[in-house]
Amino acid sequence: MSREPLITKPKTGCWTDAYPELGRGPISLDDCVSPEFYEKEREHIFKKNWLYVGRVEQVPKAGSYFTRELKVLDTSVLIVKGNDEVVRAFHNICPHRGNKLVWKDDPFLETEGTAPRLYCRFHGWRYNLDGSLISPTRKDLLLDFEPGSCSVPLIQCEVWEGFIFINLNRDNTESVKDFLGEFASGVEGYPFKGPHQVYKFRAEIQCNWKIFMDGFAESYHGPYLHAGTFKALSQLAQLDSPNPYTDALAFDLKGLHRMFSFYGEPSKQTPYSLPIEQLAQSGAAGPWNKKAIATPLPKGLNPTRSDTYGFDSFQFFPNFVLIFSSSGFTTHAHWPTGPHSHIVEVDMYFRPPTTHRERIAQELTVSFLNDVLLEDSSPLEGMQAMLNSGALKEFHANDEEILVRHLHKVVQDYVAAAEREKQKEPSA
Repeated sequence: MSREPLITKPKTGCWTDAYPELGRGPISLDDCVSPEFYEKEREHIFKKNWLYVGRVEQVPKAGSYFTRELKVLDTSVLIVKGNDEVVRAFHNICPHRGNKLVWKDDPFLETEGTAPRLYCRFHGWRYNLDGSLISPTRKDLLLDFEPGSCSVPLIQCEVWEGFIFINLNRDNTESVKDFLGEFASGVEGYPFKGPHQVYKFRAEIQCNWKIFMDGFAESYHGPYLHAGTFKALSQLAQLDSPNPYTDALAFDLKGLHRMFSFYGEPSKQTPYSLPIEQLAQSGAAGPWNKKAIATPLPKGLNPTRSDTYGFDSFQFFPNFVLIFSSSGFTTHAHWPTGPHSHIVEVDMYFRPPTTHRERIAQELTVSFLNDVLLEDSSPLEGMQAMLNSGALKEFHANDEEILVRHLHKVVQDYVAAAEREKQKEPSA
């Protein structure tokens, strides 16, 4: 599934017709309710693909580190910048007796800091920043011990455009850039490098991870669910016709990944701008500051080159969303904690403000987006509960929900193919 971006609809009038392999009919929702399917996702998808875990600004110098508690992977991950300036990932475990290596007051809370070496508080064993053993304590007690075989277990780790990725698949030979594919190449050159003004949103929600991703894969719901935040959109909700304020400018599907380009009217006042937006010169699409836009845009952004372009949303398989707007970029990461629950993390990156007006403009945009996130998440727990009831076995997707259809097909096909390969493996 890799074609040119759909700047105009096919002659049939339906985006979906450009991807006949997706089908047009109902979509099985088994991947959102089945505990058995969830375990297969964990095994075949999350433990075998590149996963985004943070930004290089979180490890600015040698000895900087942070941890990630990732239940879906059954491990705690330690990200460290070494003395050689290389960013590495480890299982956060001491190879002596298995104690969690880096933690503070609560071993199940994520932490960050800086240290000249890795130190185990259980028995005092010390390790270099590359994971190699410096020295155990009480060497006189060691029995048949080989120091070279006692290193903190490494996890494959690569950095692309400042984004840190890990892969638990020891047999993986594909680089993260190759995995991200054409979409990654298309946005290279964007000014990702910090410093940034960062705003964060994090919550655990009682719904399957894909259900939340579906909500950020279409804008069809805008005039209905977001009528409170975007009151002008509610006036358009009765339009049973193409709507330039909610219909996508373009869609694109490339292999496991997907994106859409959307309206936003950035950097200017519209007939629907609220008084506070006019005062702060800012809105949900970002501060009205054209200087904040990367010029020229990388080839993969605003593929229609529309004057009404607001943002592009890229969903990288499996759980990483990268959104570009006129004023910065935003990351979403969706980490399953069970078949019917997950943690959503949203980080918004702006250029550091240089005036009070710029800071207020950013705060207004973030306030809008927080309201949008809360509105998006508000129906999802009830939705999951009803899906779990078994009253439905499938759901429907219209033409503006093509990315929803793509996500579920990709996940279901990926798991099915991995299960077929697993059955071919000789038994031990």
